[in-house]
Amino acid sequence: MKDTFQERSIALYCRVSTDEQAREGVSLDEQQERLKAYCRAMGWNEEPLLFIDDGYSAKNLDRPELNRLLQEVKKGTISKILVTKLDRLSRRLLDLLKLIDTFQEYNVSFISISESFDTNTPSGRLTLQVLGAVAEFERERIRERVFENMLHAARQGKWLTQSPYGYRLDVNKELVIYEPEAQIVRNVYDWYLNKGLGYYAIAKKLNEEGIASRQKKEWSIRAIKRMLTNPVYKGTLVWNRIDSSKSKRVKKDDADWVVVEDACPAIIDQVTWEQVQKRVNKKQMAPRAQTSPHLLGGLLKCGRCGSGMSIGWSGSPKNRYRVYRCSANKNKGTCTSKQYRADDVESWFKHGLLKLADSINTQMIPHLIQRAAENEESTIEQKIRAAKNRYKRKVEAYTAGLIELEDLNEEKKRMEQIIAEAQKAENASSVDVKKLEAMVKEKINNVIDAIDVLPVPEAKSFIKTIVEKVILLDEKDIEIVLNIQ
Repeated sequence: MKDTFQERSIALYCRVSTDEQAREGVSLDEQQERLKAYCRAMGWNEEPLLFIDDGYSAKNLDRPELNRLLQEVKKGTISKILVTKLDRLSRRLLDLLKLIDTFQEYNVSFISISESFDTNTPSGRLTLQVLGAVAEFERERIRERVFENMLHAARQGKWLTQSPYGYRLDVNKELVIYEPEAQIVRNVYDWYLNKGLGYYAIAKKLNEEGIASRQKKEWSIRAIKRMLTNPVYKGTLVWNRIDSSKSKRVKKDDADWVVVEDACPAIIDQVTWEQVQKRVNKKQMAPRAQTSPHLLGGLLKCGRCGSGMSIGWSGSPKNRYRVYRCSANKNKGTCTSKQYRADDVESWFKHGLLKLADSINTQMIPHLIQRAAENEESTIEQKIRAAKNRYKRKVEAYTAGLIELEDLNEEKKRMEQIIAEAQKAENASSVDVKKLEAMVKEKINNVIDAIDVLPVPEAKSFIKTIVEKVILLDEKDIEIVLNIQ
């Protein structure tokens, strides 16, 4: 590319505020004369361009002549910019470096004649690097002070960003429930947990009903998942989870999180929120299987090898019928399972549900109680293990001098509180047999009714609220594995 450096103009920038002129006797005429004399001394005989801000402070960059100068720089018409002193351009180091970065981007030299500062010379570039290091230090200190202030506010239960959907911020920066939106949140949790709807189905339902999000936009899968996993809805403030200092946002180690329980009024009760998290974190049925027009698509497993059973077609061209066939048999030939008519399998499934509803009080309750207890025990162990790991990392951080003793003691108290609450819940956990029996029967009957009256995709949503999988063992021999939260 042709270098047009010599074809561009020299710019003289002068600035004075009213206070400076009165206090220090700094005049614009004096600045212009000194800059022109410097140009003559350097042998630059061309007529320079003048950019003069009269009566403007250097505290910010919003100045008419400075803005005009920047426009000319970006047009490529300027080769050098001269000032009498660095503070004529800006008194803030960060602003000054920002401007010099812009000048360098467009191959413009910046010269301050009082400080003998010229970005086109080695000494000038060295000075610039030193200033950059100082500015970086200043930025880090500012970030540190902001973090400390926000950390203190978070521990006091103050909300630090825009209020989430379902809440509003009061004058004290504390969250209060906004009932019109809070009811939508409750509906979303109910549809997901009790109606078996997925993220896509919920977003579609809200959009079809004309319910707008906070930003007056349509709901998305991402927005629904974020709502279902946000601990604020159970009253917990979690802050400092994401590192936004880099170009790509990354999730921080949970030991660095700031967690404040009961920091705001809850929209969703603790039990419901935990049940939703179990479903969110559980391996989900493939989207294609969820929308399959076949009742057991994504749920049916081969009793011989455990692989999923996919739908297919069989029979003559004039008499075609649906069949379920083991995927391992179809794709790999590694299973000897035969194919089954889909209508027959779905009929056996419904018959099996009816038998389950009749026998639930005599045969299934002990097994369901055991599974419920195992799930609860696993959850308690996970909470205690996570709390101990967080405390261990805090101890390591304190030993390395990264955190204060106060932070370590707070983490220890938090760990002890979590362990005490978990052990209390474990000791108090007793399954209400009658309540469990009634709940399971009600869900099974809802599924049976849904199969009879609803379209297949909607009926399948109900099935998923209680059925984990269906294992096809042989003719009329199936096993229904229930999913009890």
